[in-house]
Amino acid sequence: MKKVYLICLGIFITQFACGEGVVDLTKHAQDTYEPKIVIQGVLFPGQPARRIKISRNFPLATPIDYDNIVLKDAGVVLRGEDGDSRTLTFNFGSGYFADVGNNPLMIDYGKTYTIEVSAIIDGQQVSAQATTTVPVSGFRILENESTLGSMKYAEHDENDELKLFNVKIDRSPGTDFYGMSISALDADVSTFIWDNDYFEPDTQDVIDDLDDWQYQFQWIQDTPLVAGVSNIEIYPFFTWFYSDYRVVVYAFDKNYKDFLITHDQVQEIDGNFHEPEFHFEGEGIGVFGSAIADTVQITVLPR
Repeated sequence: MKKVYLICLGIFITQFACGEGVVDLTKHAQDTYEPKIVIQGVLFPGQPARRIKISRNFPLATPIDYDNIVLKDAGVVLRGEDGDSRTLTFNFGSGYFADVGNNPLMIDYGKTYTIEVSAIIDGQQVSAQATTTVPVSGFRILENESTLGSMKYAEHDENDELKLFNVKIDRSPGTDFYGMSISALDADVSTFIWDNDYFEPDTQDVIDDLDDWQYQFQWIQDTPLVAGVSNIEIYPFFTWFYSDYRVVVYAFDKNYKDFLITHDQVQEIDGNFHEPEFHFEGEGIGVFGSAIADTVQITVLPR
């Protein structure tokens, strides 16, 4: 059975500086601080809005109040392109806003949706909104044409060529950016590939950063904007455990694409900093996008 999983992003604590590339954590930090609503969420067709995180930023050089970083009292409304709207409700158990009514707004392929958020931060009324257009239908993993199943780690064929898992996809017309999350389901120190082909690992480093090894992500971009087949190869440096893996491929909208390719490229050559591409109006940062997802499983066996 195929399942949809959401890529989770970390909480944004943002303050940007300019000049020589050196951020002074104390000088003028409070004077230059602007309260922002941090919105993190992805819509999936066939589902209502379920996991929308609404939080806030904090000025540099001040303690972060983790108990109040989530804006539980924010007003959050999701509107469809036909004018239909729903107020999202905060779930104290999950920490997310969701459409939990008896008649939820079901997300549909190719449709446009707008989120509107208002909140009070440090006594100041702030608001933000963003719009996403869901990719059109057509995207799916072609399991029968892909190289999946089980494979030994760094296995070679009879010609001594490295064998790779190869996930073939039917593209969504109009979408040119596809992400892939690769999650080891049996990640443990005992299943880590210590004799990998890339480096000699330190035991404590692996223990400390086990999650970083367990969850991997890659993408392909600038694919043709018409229907057709593309493929994503999974190299051994994306699989660090002898384990079953859940592989989720996403056809992403422009909002999520732009955020992913700019969020870690915020310093210019001259040292100045700039924001990632957020696609928000008002006092908003983060990412509000949409995607289609499909899931398969692979297994990496001992050599």
